Amino acid sequence: MERNEILDKVAPCTLMCHTCSAYCNGIICESSKTLLKYLEGIKEFYEEHIPGAVESYSNFEGVLRMYSEADCHGCRSKNHNGCSIEGCFLLECTKSHNVDFCGECEEFPCQKVHKLFEETVYKQWLEGNQQIRDYGIEYFWDKNSENPHYRPYKG
Repeated sequence: MERNEILDKVAPCTLMCHTCSAYCNGIICESSKTLLKYLEGIKEFYEEHIPGAVESYSNFEGVLRMYSEADCHGCRSKNHNGCSIEGCFLLECTKSHNVDFCGECEEFPCQKVHKLFEETVYKQWLEGNQQIRDYGIEYFWDKNSENPHYRPYKG
């Protein structure tokens, strides 16, 4: 994948917009749209043939609709949702340092970021940017693009 395509899918901190549930061009949004398309008519089928499944399906469909309507255009876009990390300044910071990722900056790792992130996200930031620094963005993408966005919270 070309660098510019990767930049659309990966935030300056290295968190993956691509796998975020809020990203309108991401795997979760697109998969939800696909599922809704192929599940068309199933609720009516359940109402007629498996009435006990209607409530569960309705809840599932509601979640799919929520994810299919994601409206964030990514952390590098002017049409992002302000990131789920309150006070995130990394896009402006990387631009001011003329880099695309924190790991490309001569000041990496800086102490400002440790104060921004909770420990789980800080570890992701540190590891991802170290990979970019050591091996480049293409390596980072190949190694991480299919990792679930929220897996680190699983423990």
